[in-house]
Amino acid sequence: MKLFITFLVSLLFAFSEVGNTNSKRSSDNFTVMTSYEKEIRDVLEEEGLEPYVIELLVAQSKHESGNYTNSLTKYNNVFARHYHKTDTFATSAGAKAEGHSRFAKYPTIKNATLSQIYYLRRMKYSFEWKSTSDFANELKSKHYYEAPIEVYVSALNRFIKDVDA
Repeated sequence: MKLFITFLVSLLFAFSEVGNTNSKRSSDNFTVMTSYEKEIRDVLEEEGLEPYVIELLVAQSKHESGNYTNSLTKYNNVFARHYHKTDTFATSAGAKAEGHSRFAKYPTIKNATLSQIYYLRRMKYSFEWKSTSDFANELKSKHYYEAPIEVYVSALNRFIKDVDA
């Protein structure tokens, strides 16, 4: 329903901005990004996560989804999760990115966010991160990503908001 309302608002805005495509395009992107981020934040708050952990996971979703613009986002896969049959939140594999289709498809952003949280809990991540470096180091130590730590930290820092940790 939220996406439908967002669509209607975007459509109305488009009609009011005929002839000004740059304004329309940036407004539409802001509306969609805000919608995704709000849904993710709502789930993380419902799960009782600390404010800084919420900021880290929102930053991670923005990084992994290309700020909610990559090909996986249309499948609600904002954390770039690979499909695994034990992921009860995913509907199937088949989301294509990076030259393969083993990424998960999710029916909602909420499902994708819950999948990420439950994965981190199941893998016994600490959730005690005080910096992007702490977060990136723990992810790297558990083989979550392949890039150098500095690259992942830099990517997260582009999207992190300052919050008292």
